[in-house]
Formats: sequence, C-alpha cells, structure tokens
Amino acid sequence: MKQTKKERKQLRESFRHMSPGDKVDYIFTYYKLPIFTACVVLALLISSVWRALTKKDPVLYVAYINVTAGETLDSALTDGYLQYMELDPKKQEMIVYRNLYITEDASVEDHQFVYASKMKLIGSIDASRLDVVLMDEDAYNQMSQSGFLYTFSDIADKDPEIIDALTPYITENDVIIEDNAVEYNLNEADEYSAITERRQNAIRVSEFPVFRKAGMSGEVYAGIIANTKRPRQSLSYLHYLLIAE
Repeated sequence: MKQTKKERKQLRESFRHMSPGDKVDYIFTYYKLPIFTACVVLALLISSVWRALTKKDPVLYVAYINVTAGETLDSALTDGYLQYMELDPKKQEMIVYRNLYITEDASVEDHQFVYASKMKLIGSIDASRLDVVLMDEDAYNQMSQSGFLYTFSDIADKDPEIIDALTPYITENDVIIEDNAVEYNLNEADEYSAITERRQNAIRVSEFPVFRKAGMSGEVYAGIIANTKRPRQSLSYLHYLLIAE
C-alpha cells in the first residue's frame, strides 16, 4: 500500500532517532532484497570489466603430443616466441595443450588417459583451436595417417622464404586416403587394408638448437594442423623453432 506524505515524514523522523544498530537492522529487514540485487549486479559488472581489461588474445594454439618440455624449454617455446614476435604478453598469449599422450598400443594400461587425450585433440581440431603440434615419432605417424597435418606443398604460397628455410628439415609420412577400417572393426572384412600416399607434412626439429640444448631424447617433429585458421602464424612459429636458442 502506498504511503502518504505524512506517513513518509513520520517514518523518516523515526529512522533519524534510531540507534546505529537499529538503523542497520531496519535497513537489512526491509531492504535486503534490493541490496542483495544491487550487490549481485555490481559484482557481475566488476567481473565483466575485469575480464575485459585482463583478457588476452590467443596468437597461436600449440599441443605437445607424447613430448614433455621442461620449464626452460617450455618457456622458450612460448614466452620466447612472443618476445621474438615483439608481442605484449599482457595482451597476447599462446595456448598450449601439454601432456597429451596418444598410442595405438592396445596393451597400454592408462587407456583412459589416451582416450581423453585423443578426445581433446579431436575437439580442439574441430573447433579450430589447434595450429601446431610437437610430436614424437609415434604421434607423428598417427597424426599423419589421420590426415590431420598440412602438406607443405599446399601451404608454400603463404611464405615461400620460410618454406625455403625449412626445406632441409621437411619429412614425409603416410596419409591414409581410403581404408576399410569400419568394415574391419565390424568383422565384415577379414583383414585391414588401406590406400596411402606419401606427403611432406612435418619438420624434424630434434636437432634445432633450442631442442638440442634441452637434451631431449628421440626424434621430435613439428607439424601444422590442416584446418588451421592461422597458417602464416604457424609457419612463423616453425621458423622461430629453427632459429631459437
């Protein structure tokens, strides 16, 4: 019910003569809902402003597959690249998917971890949130056979000079063009068969100074994901790997 002018005046006068504790109690009792709503709105506003001020633009998405980079190497592969490109780490960042592990070994014990890694990879690729992968030989074979990697002949026009610099390190691998995997898995075929094609789709980076200095064992390869939205940036990153120390 709407209060009259006289009632509002009496209420103000009464409120003026209350003790501080009574005033707090009165406000909390009669205005807690508006106060709570105002606090929520203010909190959301502050959170939105903070996110807008601190949000960083991703310049590249990279995954380590069956490869572990120590703290020094990891910093060189991420912060070092931002410095090389003269980017502001307060405004730009590299997104790195670390500790991914994939294998075709059916006897592997931690199959749930392998499955989760594959799902993360496929999800990132489907969402175009993966550009460059660093892989061991096993992972390279799987990524290549699945057709996930860019063929360098298809990307050569993006930056011919970088392609020329990388050419001595380009490797080739099998890519499955057609197979009977579905029929074989459903026991509709006696044996698995596939039509493959050799393509140049990665570079061997193991002997690059930044990796050799880190003392990594075994071959390490770098490839560009076929559906990347950042092909030039990806090539720039591969070139950085070549010259980084």
